[in-house]
Amino acid sequence: MKRFLTLLLLGSLFMLTAPVRAQGIESGTSMFSLYGSLAFGLEKSGIELEGKNLSWGNAGGELGFSYLFFPTPYFGLGADLRYAGFQGSEKTEYWAGYWYWHTLESDFETHTLQLMAAGRINLNPGSHVRLYIPFGAGAVFSRGLMEYTWDDYSYDTETASNTSLGWYAGVGVEFDSTDRFAWGLEARYNAFRYDDTDLARDIGGAVINDNQNRSYVSVALKVSFK
Repeated sequence: MKRFLTLLLLGSLFMLTAPVRAQGIESGTSMFSLYGSLAFGLEKSGIELEGKNLSWGNAGGELGFSYLFFPTPYFGLGADLRYAGFQGSEKTEYWAGYWYWHTLESDFETHTLQLMAAGRINLNPGSHVRLYIPFGAGAVFSRGLMEYTWDDYSYDTETASNTSLGWYAGVGVEFDSTDRFAWGLEARYNAFRYDDTDLARDIGGAVINDNQNRSYVSVALKVSFK
């Protein structure tokens, strides 16, 4: 976390101090962006295991890229592809052995692959420091995973996959370094659905509610090419 925040700070300082010769976004501009995010789940899962309501995604990371075409300076359309991995609840149990204590660890994870139609509204397209609103909707391929480790050796993994409709909306700031190159920071609220039933059955848990909603916030450092 500290390393990521340091990179964000250094990137922001570079954006603000780099020489700028850019003209902002004009009609007909195409933009290809790469980004990496920190992400944080906002709710518990629908699975209870041994009296504990499992978290599906306490924290995670996200990598993605997007393409946008701007028919007007104020509005762009394109596509967004992202992969995200989240670390959820963890549990460690200890068992007395003949010579030493054995450990049994269970780790709950969630992984998503998201392919979405994307849009963007530029609030001040002609500036080299731009504010904008990103949004999108499309397919989310999600996989819940429970991995069991005995004395640091993985011995069993239970998984269940879902496909659902997801969407996102957020706010971003973008800094031009040259006519072709820009850096930015972007925050998003993201939502999709995941049915816990199959995974809960496989791991011996119980579905305790019908809440299949999943949502998380993400903060991304991005680089764009025009």
